[in-house]
Amino acid sequence: MMKPILTFYLTFIVTSFSYAQNLLETEKWIAFFEERPYLEKATRITDETFWAIDESYTYYTAYPVLLVYQDGGAAEINWSYSGLASLINKKEALEDMDFQRYEKENVVYIVFDGYLFKNPFVGNAIDGDFMIVYEEGPLSIYREYYTSPITRDNISSAFAIYKESQLDDTFYLGKFEKKAAKLVAEYPKLAKKIKDKIIGYRNEEDDIIRIAREYNALVKKNNPYRYEDHYLKFWQSRF
Repeated sequence: MMKPILTFYLTFIVTSFSYAQNLLETEKWIAFFEERPYLEKATRITDETFWAIDESYTYYTAYPVLLVYQDGGAAEINWSYSGLASLINKKEALEDMDFQRYEKENVVYIVFDGYLFKNPFVGNAIDGDFMIVYEEGPLSIYREYYTSPITRDNISSAFAIYKESQLDDTFYLGKFEKKAAKLVAEYPKLAKKIKDKIIGYRNEEDDIIRIAREYNALVKKNNPYRYEDHYLKFWQSRF
């Protein structure tokens, strides 16, 4: 007698899962993750300009947001805007216009107005905030906002650097030239630019992003299979 109920339950799961998968496979989101406009938007954000972005939006007005969950699900909601702090801070919950709350402990990515935010600590509701994606690939650069709560009087951030999806938590220990050159050592010409302290390859925020992009471009050119393995294709890797 329980078989029809079980069948309905399984059908509901499959239907919901298929909807989430189809959402990320739509032309809109495929183009977004292939063209990656969020990389350029991210580079405009610094600790000094962070709050200026708030002025572009009207508080408590609905704005479209894409949520990508740890289990591969995805949802598009209209978020009642209450500031970037509450969007990034993982202790907060997004609130739709119908006042439905979306807890963010299991959210992996949030797309808001072309910005892409990544959650480095999925499932951890105590520590960790969202990161803004600056460059993603075999060598990834994120700006992590780690002070919580994030307020206008209390904000700080740092670059988080990932090689092959693994955090390099020793990057800032020792001389930048030595660490950065080692990170890209498989491409000697790029490593030499860093060692020689050529303008554009020094310990500056723009330079770090430039180094990562050049490295990823070299990987894509010389080893496209490796590049594809480590470049996050959301509509595929989440299922």
